[in-house]
Amino acid sequence: MVSDAAPWAVRRVAPQAVWPLTRGAGVLVAVVDTGVSATAGALAGAVRRGADVAGPGTGDRDCAGRGTALAGIVAARPMAGSGFVGVAPAATVFPVRIVDGRGKVGTNAIARGIRKATEAGADVILVGTGTAHPDDTLRSAVRAAVERDVVVVASVSDDEPVGVAQRPAPWYPAADEDVLAVGGVGTDGAPTEASPAEAGVDLLAPAAGAVSIGPSGTGHYTVGGPAVAAAHVAGAAVLVRAYHPQLTQAEVRRRLELTAEHPRGGGPAPGVGYGTLDLYEAVAALQLGEEPLPGTPPPMTIMAEPPRPDPAVAASVFVAVATVTAAAFGYVSARVIHWGRRRRWRS
Repeated sequence: MVSDAAPWAVRRVAPQAVWPLTRGAGVLVAVVDTGVSATAGALAGAVRRGADVAGPGTGDRDCAGRGTALAGIVAARPMAGSGFVGVAPAATVFPVRIVDGRGKVGTNAIARGIRKATEAGADVILVGTGTAHPDDTLRSAVRAAVERDVVVVASVSDDEPVGVAQRPAPWYPAADEDVLAVGGVGTDGAPTEASPAEAGVDLLAPAAGAVSIGPSGTGHYTVGGPAVAAAHVAGAAVLVRAYHPQLTQAEVRRRLELTAEHPRGGGPAPGVGYGTLDLYEAVAALQLGEEPLPGTPPPMTIMAEPPRPDPAVAASVFVAVATVTAAAFGYVSARVIHWGRRRRWRS
């Protein structure tokens, strides 16, 4: 399927609005999943050889197609006749394959994938999967990435509830406090997952109703789930890093959170975090609107009593102020009369 109409997710994120500012050039984003196909047309020239921690070879091949789809959401280049495009179409992709030939994620594969991406110099790492049973190896890999100033973005769990009135166990690395945990939002604006508070959701982004590219050919495929949402946020992180290179990984994460479309009540709230990604504000906002935290007030300084003014000087200042005030009043009156005449004094 190829369509020249922009998919709902592209229209919702609206990356074209910030492309006059940046398209993500110079930023390396690692996609830790099933690998990324270097032969995908919309990613031609954008994919490095990468790494494969699940077997021999490199990460620039993808039989399953999932990693390529996520990379496409992040960095697919515009293609003639297609309305689909990535969020940051000038970024470079470092693919890391952590899924074996049977579709399984082996022990410590996520941790090793994050380490490979960190060692490669990634600026942003996207993890499209997770585990409900983290260990010190995974936590250590995340710490190493954060210490290298890498923005780590991960999807929350898309597992089905085990029983009635139960919710999926939180996934790691998404639930890590230094990782941007992303859940999905549908066309109706509602979250696509029922994530518990322990999942640590920070942001929501389009998941349902999205499309992306396949490992080969020019066709597009319908995709969904929290990994798709995380890919949109990873693309946003790429653009923020490109346009604000002075920001640390923590400041990039905070900027994405504070500029989001906040839930009712201002947020953050369990299951939705700070709300839905607002890409334009994340990149272009000059002020984030975060109130300074209250602190200890500075000690009061006793100022010396000012000298008494000279009466002659005070009189001359009064005359000058009165003259300026009269002139300003006259100017404002003239503008009001001009405006009223243009409106013919009608309300």
